[in-house]
Formats: sequence, C-alpha cells, structure tokens
Amino acid sequence: MAPPPREGSPPSPDEPRADRATPQAGAENAGSPPAEEAGAGPAAGAARRVRTRQRRAIAWIAVVLLLGMWGTWAGPRWNPQPMRTLIVPETSDTSIKGAAPTAPRGAYQVRTTTVSVPTRDGSAIPATLKIPLGVQGLVPGMVFVHGTGTSSHQAFAEETDVIASTGIATLVPQKRTNDYSTTHRDYTALARDYEDSFGYLLGSQGVDPRRSGLYAVSEGCYMGPIIAASNPRVSYVVMVSAPVLPIRTQGALAADSYMRNLGAPRQIIDVIAKIVGQQFEDFAYIDFDVSEYQRRMTMPVLMVYGTNDMSMPMVQAPLTLRRDLEKAGNTALTVRYYKGASHGLKVGKVLLIPPMQDVSDWVNGLPSTAHAKPRVAGARPVQAYMGGKVAPAPKLASGMSIVLIVATGLLLVSSAGLLSLAGMLRRRGRRLIDLRGCGRWLHSASAGICLACVVFVAYIVTLAYYATSYQRNSVVVQGGWLLCQATALSAAWLFVGVPFRWREAPGRLSWPARATMAIGLAGQAVLFLSLAYWGLYPSLG
Repeated sequence: MAPPPREGSPPSPDEPRADRATPQAGAENAGSPPAEEAGAGPAAGAARRVRTRQRRAIAWIAVVLLLGMWGTWAGPRWNPQPMRTLIVPETSDTSIKGAAPTAPRGAYQVRTTTVSVPTRDGSAIPATLKIPLGVQGLVPGMVFVHGTGTSSHQAFAEETDVIASTGIATLVPQKRTNDYSTTHRDYTALARDYEDSFGYLLGSQGVDPRRSGLYAVSEGCYMGPIIAASNPRVSYVVMVSAPVLPIRTQGALAADSYMRNLGAPRQIIDVIAKIVGQQFEDFAYIDFDVSEYQRRMTMPVLMVYGTNDMSMPMVQAPLTLRRDLEKAGNTALTVRYYKGASHGLKVGKVLLIPPMQDVSDWVNGLPSTAHAKPRVAGARPVQAYMGGKVAPAPKLASGMSIVLIVATGLLLVSSAGLLSLAGMLRRRGRRLIDLRGCGRWLHSASAGICLACVVFVAYIVTLAYYATSYQRNSVVVQGGWLLCQATALSAAWLFVGVPFRWREAPGRLSWPARATMAIGLAGQAVLFLSLAYWGLYPSLG
C-alpha cells in the first residue's frame, strides 16, 4: 500500500486528476453539452429568432416610411383651389327668341349630298352637305368642326338633320388624321382645312355668306377661334362643350372630377399632377392656349353645355371666354346649360333635341339674338374646383423615361432569376451558383414586387373604365385600393427579409452568388421606387 502523498507533492500517475479527462469520460461526454448549455440551446435559438423578427419588422417599417417619403417628395402634388365664382342661370327656360319668329324642327325637307372640298394644299376632302328645301331667299350656313371623338364626314347626322330642317345649310367635312395622333396635333393646320370648307359652303348655291358661321365641338373649340379670329366672313360661332382652358389644365380638372365622383382614395387624386404634369417630348398641343385667338373674336358666340359633363370646366370656361371677348370689345356671349346632358349633349345615347332647336333659333334669329335675354339660362352648372397651372413632373418620371426605368427594374429582376436557374447546373458535383438557401427568399421578393405592380396597373385601368362609363362601385374602388396597398406592403416585407437571410446563410457566398443577389435586389429597389412614386406607401407627411 502506497503511502499517502505529502501536501504539495505531485499526484501519483495512477490517481485520476480532476483536470484530466479519461478516455471513457471523453467518449461519454462527446457531443453532449454541459447541463447548463443543453438547457440554454433551444431558448437561445428562440431568442435569436425573436430578435431577428424584431429587427426585420423595424427595417420593414423604415423601408415603408422611406418609400412613402419618396412618393411625396419626388413629384408634384395635386391641390386645386375651390371654384368660388358661380354662374347662376336667370331662368331654367333655355329657349332663345329674337325679333322675328324662327322655324321649328322639321319645317323643311332636307337634301343631302356628298361633295368634294378642295383645300389650299391642292388635295380634296369629302364632306356631307345638307340643304333645306323650300326656303324663301338665302339660308344661313354652318360648318361643323370635329372634336376628338369624330372624324368622318358622316358624323353629326342627327344634329345636322335637326338643324338643317329649321332652314340652315350644314357642312360636315372629313377631318384629316394623317398628321393627327395621340402625340401630335397641329390645330393651326387643322383649322386651315375647316376654313377651306367654310369657303366652300359660302360659295354653295342658296347659302347666305353674310349669315354663316361655325359649330365647334369639344376639341374643335380650339380650332373654331383660330378661324374666327382671322376670317371676317365668320358671322357667328357656336361652341359646344368647350374646354377653353389648355388641355393639360382641362385634363387635370376632368381627372379630378372623375375620381371624386368615383369616390377614389385621396392618394389616387394626389397623383393626378404626376400624370398630367409629365414633360412629354411630344404632346406639345396639350399646352395650346386658345385665349390668344378668342381675344380677337368680334362675332356673336353661343356656348352650350350639358350639366352631366364632368370633363369640362363649365363655369370657368364661360367666365374665361367672356374676359377674352371683352378684350376685343365683344359682349355678345350667350350661354345655355342642359340638365342631365353629357359631353355630346345626350342623355344616355339619345341626342337631346332642345339644344339643337335653341342653336337653330339663335342662328336664324341673328343679329337680334346676339344680345337677347336671358344671356345665361338652363340648369345650374356645378364646378367644384378651378383649373390652374399644373406643376411639371420630374423628367425622369415623364414619358418614355419612366417606362425605361421600370423596364430596367424588370430586366434586373429577370436576370437574377435566370442566373439562379442556370446556377442550378452542376459541375464536378457542385452547383455553378450556390445561393445557399437565399434563392427562395430573393425570388419571392421579386415575385412580390412584380405582383404589386401588376395589381396597381390593373386597378388604374379599372378606375379609368368606371370613370369614363360614369359608373360607381365602392367595393371595387375602395377594396381595390386596399388590395394595392396590401400587395405593396407585403412585397416590402419580403424585400427586407432577403438581406437577413443572406446574413444567416451558412458559409460565405461565392462571387457569382453575391452578384446574383445584388442584381436581384437592385432590380427590386428600382421597382419599389417606381411603385412608391405613385403613392402606394404611407407617408408621415
């Protein structure tokens, strides 16, 4: 028996040491953490996941607010001023009476012929001429000036039938559209064709050249004053649904009226300025100001509106025209409003006859009807807001620029997807591009932002359909907007999750994998900025 060791002497080699693990003990303890660590492992993992979710939520809120601030800051906002000046008709009776009685509708038979009108450039355009039969003496003449929606010489068939049957010769020329498109319109050149048609009508048998004028509709009210200002033979001008204001201003006001009538969200109304204020390389005609020509008009003018025409500034336009005419010393302005009539003076699809009869009475009764009382009559017009100058949108968000930006984002996102797909091929047992579990997150975020863009575009198209068809559907309008915001916010949640997953990926990503991730995230960022520009994200401002 060995003696016990003295204090301070080294232990015997055969004696187990507290700091020396035996092979058996090592085998027993291998892979088994201490009791404290074994209990702390699951708890630590859960805590780590909670912290990650918290950081991701904070990042998501920050990204959403930044996108909202970008949408507010990046472009002009729509803030129209209330229309404080009112037009109050003197009576609801729209009839116009002159010094002598005028013929009612159907008083005369009408002869209709198709004629060829020579133009100053050496060509010819077809036109439909209607002459009343059996009238004693010469009859007034009227040339119809097309708006946006018509171009054929066979247009205005109902209107000309009624007007011609009261003893007025009418001529509807073909509108030449070879140089007329969505992006380009030359109102001066178009006016020359109508002036040539006017000259042709004055030379027609039975037409009184001293009592002939123009019947301009909508966009045609830009061309009518051009002719009237320079041609002293124009004896009168009838302006139906006249915008008077430049198309950019009128278009913004029309969009505002349509959206408010639909009950569209405030965010959608705010983007009107971003749409209408775009700096187009073409579209110069949308800033055409007809006031320059109206200030030189000295003949009597009759303005006609339907009170259900939400696209026209039916209060502001007559007030503007009155000021313009006064500069030429002209006070011969008569205004009529027809209850329930739309832009084409129709209720539903049926043309109202009273406006046509009133126009005929006014023309047949000239010059006594030029100042006949009441000067303003019919239903009371409503215009809630004034049309004003629209602030320009950034050039990067105008025309083709915004299309190219969105296309760039889609190209980057698609490229990342193709690279990821190609990276699944193996070489020597390894993937060419191994995203180490990040690919699913990256592609989910790409799909999310693309879906949000598609939903928003579909929503805008749906709004346009309901607006132009004068329909209302609060479920679609409000529910559609909530769906747009939900998809946009969900896409942002997926987007902020990608960097967190990248950070937690096992091992270091290869440079092709990092490049694929960067390309995908860059494309998503471009699409998010494009989407946020249109106001889909909330802003503290």
